[in-house]
Amino acid sequence: MRTKRVARKKGSLNRPRLHPRVESQTSFKLRKVDSTEQRLGPTASVTDEKASAVIDGAMLKSLSARRPWILHDLGDGDHMQEEASSNQEDTEHSSYTCLPKGIARGCPDCRDCVKVMARWQPEKGKKHVLEEAPVFHPNEEEFKETLKYITSIRSRAEPYGICRIVPPPSWHPPSLITEKNMWEDSIFESQVQRIDGMQAQNLGEIVKCSDMEGVGLEPGPKFTLKTFKKYADDFASQYFCIDGILDSEVDSNERVEQREPSLMDIEGEYGRIIDNPTEEIEVICGDNLDSQVFGSGFPVYKSSETCTSQEYLDSGWNLNKTAVLPDSLLSFESYSTSGLLRPRLRVGMCFSSFPWKLAMHHMYYLSYMHIGAPKIWYAIPGSHGSKFEIAIKDYLRESPVEHSKMQHNRQLMKLTLTRLKSDGLPVYRCIQCPGEFVLVLPRTRYSGFDSGFNCAESIHLAPVEWLPHGQNSAELYSEQGRRTFISQDKMLIGAAREAVKAQWLDLLSFKDISVNARWKEAAGKDGILLKALKLRIELEASRRKYLCNSSQSKKMDKDFDTTSKKECIVCYYDLHLSAATCPCSADRYSCLNHAKQLCSCPWVQRIFLYRYEIDELRVLIEAVGGKLSAIYKWAKNDLNLSLLSIVSDKNRSLGRRQLGEAECSIGESDGKGKGKFYDPSVPYGGWNSSASGVREELKARVLQWKSLKEKKLKDKSSVKPTSHFTSAAADAAACNIHMPEVSSDSTSESSSSL
Repeated sequence: MRTKRVARKKGSLNRPRLHPRVESQTSFKLRKVDSTEQRLGPTASVTDEKASAVIDGAMLKSLSARRPWILHDLGDGDHMQEEASSNQEDTEHSSYTCLPKGIARGCPDCRDCVKVMARWQPEKGKKHVLEEAPVFHPNEEEFKETLKYITSIRSRAEPYGICRIVPPPSWHPPSLITEKNMWEDSIFESQVQRIDGMQAQNLGEIVKCSDMEGVGLEPGPKFTLKTFKKYADDFASQYFCIDGILDSEVDSNERVEQREPSLMDIEGEYGRIIDNPTEEIEVICGDNLDSQVFGSGFPVYKSSETCTSQEYLDSGWNLNKTAVLPDSLLSFESYSTSGLLRPRLRVGMCFSSFPWKLAMHHMYYLSYMHIGAPKIWYAIPGSHGSKFEIAIKDYLRESPVEHSKMQHNRQLMKLTLTRLKSDGLPVYRCIQCPGEFVLVLPRTRYSGFDSGFNCAESIHLAPVEWLPHGQNSAELYSEQGRRTFISQDKMLIGAAREAVKAQWLDLLSFKDISVNARWKEAAGKDGILLKALKLRIELEASRRKYLCNSSQSKKMDKDFDTTSKKECIVCYYDLHLSAATCPCSADRYSCLNHAKQLCSCPWVQRIFLYRYEIDELRVLIEAVGGKLSAIYKWAKNDLNLSLLSIVSDKNRSLGRRQLGEAECSIGESDGKGKGKFYDPSVPYGGWNSSASGVREELKARVLQWKSLKEKKLKDKSSVKPTSHFTSAAADAAACNIHMPEVSSDSTSESSSSL
């Protein structure tokens, strides 16, 4: 006997019916209760716990659809249509708008004023026991070289992810913040923050390795620093009044005396608002203000600058200079292609916050506070980054199903310091006061808030030690399809070229420690630069292996990305080293991984652009590693350097050495193979280009050294010559200086090039 299968009607629920014995035979009506009625009704106090649970409208309908004994209160058709159209809004706001308003901004007379209904609740303060981040006090000598000092404290600060740097007592840069043209005239547009949900506003992005990108905050009114300080002070004076309300109807003599809260009181109140909010708290801040537009608190080069600021104009701690210091990787970037070279300012008030984030490209992040109340930072070191992301994902799985990004972010408001500590994550505190720096190390997750009105300025840093983090962030940004703000390859290749130049000058005994020493230290077989370069070139070689052939490849123009940053149209990967293009769209490029997605043209029409051939890059690896023949080859072919390449450089002297009665400046070749000699008796710019005699003498010295070496080898001497190549200024004793081992091929090649 066959069982007949009955097909369900279209639109019916795919759920089994209830057993007849458990079905109710009595019908009743289900009526929607208005949210205000539910809160204000007489049974509200009894049913607070049940009323706090939010029932999704779609789920309610699906459950009631299989219960025929429920008769829905249809009401009029307009009401049902309005309910359907507003269903998403109800689900978004029903769980978040139940808090009473604590702040009212603006009035008919003044739109920039503030009325605070919320009050400080000191007895409910949420205070966390956190370990303090380390504090460093450099002396004046250590403070002179910015990146060198940051590198020296890295190992001690890295376990905390953050540290505080207090400048020497003698360091007092002029503050331009309080000057009239900036204090009263510079205008900025503020952003409104909901503090009772602030900690979660960016957590959805942190799961994807978030950084300084904005989170779509509501724009607020425009302020100057002067008017913003008044607004911030009014807020604080009203909020921290203990009992009474400062109202115009209250006689001034009867007003309650205010008690100034301590910094720990403010932190405890901030923790209470985040953990257990009782009102909606809105504050205002001015974030990510471009110093080129708004102005910088540090002195900048202008014709009106006085000589008294020269020390601070040239200081590496002047954030207008820090990013582009000569030993910084960002010095190879340009202002036209990167937005990270200019400092950014932040203007805050009491409780204005910055949510958990990562610095751009996992860089170092340096902040200096010009004026105002202290800022409290929280940090989770980069070594716990994976555990941090797991904690966030676990919390997201526990959250109810959300219907929009806004509701999704608001549901994360409870992921606080309490929750993070319960998950076993170490959280460190750092308190920054005016005149102090805070340094955030790579891959550190950090957040914080302001205890009152203040103004701080910040910049991203990329010393050589950052290179491994930079390559990881470049690949991660590509996987996530996120735009980059720097060219990782441009900085890596630029650093490698400088390292080769530094080694070349060192071979010639032309040393300039202030410029070249850091690059030379990063090179060598165990140098961090060589390791980063090897990994990147191996990755590039594997991508080119099956894509680029001689018929489809050509040399990239040297100005390919000079004026504008080139990136893949699919994943936004930086295209400094290589790119794919097609004649159908000359202005569109892709990385090698997404060459097929570039367009719909046949594969044979793809053209692959490369800046260097893989063989050339392998020579660069050997040169950075210290191989003498590779150094000579790269210096000659790429840097246009030779044993007699001598040129003047008004902005940067690469090294000087006595040469007979003249003094020379060694640098890049003038392209004609002739050196230029500087005579102190001749005014600057008047050079004597006669170098034929010096050329012959230098050639003789190199041949003399070669002959001496061969003679010692024949005598089987235990002492091997390891001296450097010498210039024509060296006397005969220079041949006795120890030189590195050089093959006869490279020596003859050097001799012939003279």
